[in-house]
Amino acid sequence: MIRTPSRRQILAGLGATAGLGLAGLPPRRALAQSAALDALKGDGSVVVCTWGGGYSDTMQRVWFDPFAAATGIDVSTTSIPDMAKLEVMEGVGNVEWDLIDTEGVQMQIAIQKGLLQPIDYDLVFSVVPREQIDPKVITEYGIGSVAFSTVIAWNTDLFGTEGPQSWAEWMDTGRFKGRRALYAQPRPSFEIALMAAGVAPEDIYPIKIDEAFEALDAIRPKIDLWVEKTSQWAVLMQNGEVDLMGSSLARTLEEKKREGGKVDFTFNQSIVEQSYWTIPKSAPSAEQAQKLIAWMMQPEGMLDYASALPFNVANTSIYGAIPPEMQSQLPGFPENAAKNMHIDEAWWAENTVAVQPRWLEWMSRS
Repeated sequence: MIRTPSRRQILAGLGATAGLGLAGLPPRRALAQSAALDALKGDGSVVVCTWGGGYSDTMQRVWFDPFAAATGIDVSTTSIPDMAKLEVMEGVGNVEWDLIDTEGVQMQIAIQKGLLQPIDYDLVFSVVPREQIDPKVITEYGIGSVAFSTVIAWNTDLFGTEGPQSWAEWMDTGRFKGRRALYAQPRPSFEIALMAAGVAPEDIYPIKIDEAFEALDAIRPKIDLWVEKTSQWAVLMQNGEVDLMGSSLARTLEEKKREGGKVDFTFNQSIVEQSYWTIPKSAPSAEQAQKLIAWMMQPEGMLDYASALPFNVANTSIYGAIPPEMQSQLPGFPENAAKNMHIDEAWWAENTVAVQPRWLEWMSRS
């Protein structure tokens, strides 16, 4: 069974901030008077499996509580999304989740195993115009929840604002002297090592596994620390234990904004991985889960969420309403999005079984 890394457990420490004004967006009360909202009303409850902590708390404030108040459908949360566990639940006929915040690779694996049911897009687009939703996150079995990023980050005490602007520069130990750290997982270490070797982002996929390990061999002597849990990033930055990081955007921004924070980053060659809202094939409250998905696609909540945490969101109509001071932290803002590369979730779903044992053996070498 494939178990994806507990990457988003890092978000347990991230809290919400107050939402910004919704200039240019229709107020939610307008929808409350519409037939579209009437279609979302009901009873019962929805169990959402997501990633816990402040990440889930923000969703509760922005989406789940308002949905319950407007529709009469209660929402509770649990964690952590695990496709192996879902497969067991489906196998024994006791599915406990109605809606899952599923990483893209997880979703692809779940699709292969027949664990999901299709999204009701007739319902979604009765509430939100289709043109507002990024077409890249509209799939048969999932619709975009958020996307998270790995960025090039550095210690400003050493490099000021002039840190490395590519993974090749990040690996230049002559120009940028300091302790380096990467996340101890093949995704996105493969992508980082290949870009450091000079492979253009658009040429990364399909990855040739032997070439990826050769690229990892080349950078290995330069990596001082392999970080097991990305919740470690903030402490490592605060304590000055590392100087150059391939770190999560959320943790990097949290440290940059902290009083006394000494870190900066670039969106150049940032690595983005998309997550999706998915519904288990045998979800006991699938109808209510479909309604919650439609509710969450509205621009008001999307803007509030993007104003609280630095993640891409599915409703791209919000970006014109975001104040300029917020734009620089959002990977989905057009100026930043042009610098991103995206994880090929289908490739990883197809190749994780082959890669993981070899990665563990590679990591175990002294």
